[in-house]
Amino acid sequence: MRTLLYTFLLCLVSTVHAQPFSIGTTNITFFDAGRNRNIPCELHYPADATGTDVAVTSGAFPVLVIGHGFVMTVDAYTYLWQHYSPLGYIVALPTTEGGFAPNHGAFGADLAYVADALQAANTDGASLFFGHVAPATALMGHSMGGGAAFLGAAGNDAIQTLVTFAPAETNPSAIAAAAQVSVPTLVFAASEDCVTPIAAHAQPMYDALGVVCKAFVNITGGGHCYFGDNNALCSFGEFTCGPDLTITRDEQHDVVSDISDLWLDHHLRGSSSALTGLLDSLASSTRFQSVNTCLSTSTAERMTVQFTAFWNADEGSLFLQGLSPGAELVITNALGSVVARERVGGKTWSVSLRDRSTGVYHVRQCSNGQCSSRAVVIQR
Repeated sequence: MRTLLYTFLLCLVSTVHAQPFSIGTTNITFFDAGRNRNIPCELHYPADATGTDVAVTSGAFPVLVIGHGFVMTVDAYTYLWQHYSPLGYIVALPTTEGGFAPNHGAFGADLAYVADALQAANTDGASLFFGHVAPATALMGHSMGGGAAFLGAAGNDAIQTLVTFAPAETNPSAIAAAAQVSVPTLVFAASEDCVTPIAAHAQPMYDALGVVCKAFVNITGGGHCYFGDNNALCSFGEFTCGPDLTITRDEQHDVVSDISDLWLDHHLRGSSSALTGLLDSLASSTRFQSVNTCLSTSTAERMTVQFTAFWNADEGSLFLQGLSPGAELVITNALGSVVARERVGGKTWSVSLRDRSTGVYHVRQCSNGQCSSRAVVIQR
């Protein structure tokens, strides 16, 4: 009977996350008091009905913060938020540093600050996102925004992953910053990119990464500007160097979504099946050339610190063993809402969940950019 209940509840979880959501839109100007700086952002999020400032749908959702390219508006990344918000992601697009003399360091700090601010919004009763932000964030970016995402990710243990599209070298150096990144990183490039040639930009950033899991995807026949929607300024810059494009923009977008879907599902939602699918795609696809250092699921079970979790109904507590001391422990319910968040003090730990109802709960521990998770059924 317990096995049947567990199977049913896992199916319920899958159903909750599988449905496509409508898209809500809002604009928020975050204020970084430490820098006395306003950071206006366009945000798109899962909703029950399409509209501006509509309520976020039930549940808690991972965050994607996306940096724009040089003199490109956030409108150039419509395809990204139109893809990811219906899948259950909160997508934030800061609009700062859009001029012809951008401050790269400030832009990187803006991306990092917005990521922190949205996590803080989860506990702010006055925020539209109160109770709707999962403890999982990716910094992302294209071209200048990709380089700035490296700057924002350097030494930043509050995010879970970094994803960049044809990242450009910046000042301060994104290549140097890559050595300080501690989270799994996915770098997209395009073989016909003549705006930020791979050898001088994306490749040295990837090479500088010291993380356990990193992947480099070089899309065959793709171009620099195809990582965004059609943009006149980007297209003009690309035209001046004459790329030999052999695929369409939509085909390049398909590669981006196919690979990043699996990457984000694994690193932000803890899906081991997504990791298996990702590694299979990286090894077999003819649409790109790729390299990666990420472990297969079976190898990861041996190499990564794992833990066990079991429910003690008499005490109303969840007991965990084999934890990594100092790791962050996050427990979410079937809708993705956080029910507990603690810093682990030892290899054995217990969490009181006496007031929680029957259901599937996901326990996730993260330490030094590496995460592992378990699903546990609580029965009353």
